[in-house]
Amino acid sequence: MPDRSFGLTSDATAPLNELEHELDVLYSTHAAGLLRYAFTLANDNGTAQDAIQEIFLRYFVARGEGRQFADPKAWLFRVLRNHLLDSLRSSSVKSEVAIEGIENSPDRGHDPEERYHQTELAREITKLLAPRELECFRLRAEGLSYDEIAGIMDLRQGTVGAMLARAHQKMRRAFHEAPEPRNRITPRVMPREENSYSS
Repeated sequence: MPDRSFGLTSDATAPLNELEHELDVLYSTHAAGLLRYAFTLANDNGTAQDAIQEIFLRYFVARGEGRQFADPKAWLFRVLRNHLLDSLRSSSVKSEVAIEGIENSPDRGHDPEERYHQTELAREITKLLAPRELECFRLRAEGLSYDEIAGIMDLRQGTVGAMLARAHQKMRRAFHEAPEPRNRITPRVMPREENSYSS
């Protein structure tokens, strides 16, 4: 797998206790979002969790060898994507994008009604969006910028903006123009996108 790091440079090896602290902070901050994104690609809890462990191990090894990353979050998402796509290809598993399993990921609410609404909304979004639109949407929902998403998915920034615009147009039509059912799901977790393609 090609190593496409973000601002990768070499420096003196950092002390182990500092690396462990750095890894702990990164894990606490980004593991939940990485796991949700891994579900989007693999749709399997075990595969997603194994991938998270693998990419944090790779990060620890890289930093232990003295490498630095200008944007560790974007690097983790990029390496996670490459690792999962390589794993799915090598095991001949079809990579179907879905997010129905996200309710089992960390950092979810414990309110059963809220979890039900979140799960139903995730299913609706999965049905509406093309796989690459869904992947863009998931990365944006995890707080990544258009530029970071472009780097992770090997796209131009304008393509990311166009895909997100299409995704939001589909969701607006589905959730705001459809007749009101009795138990309508409100899209309250969808991030608001600006009309501009800049992040």
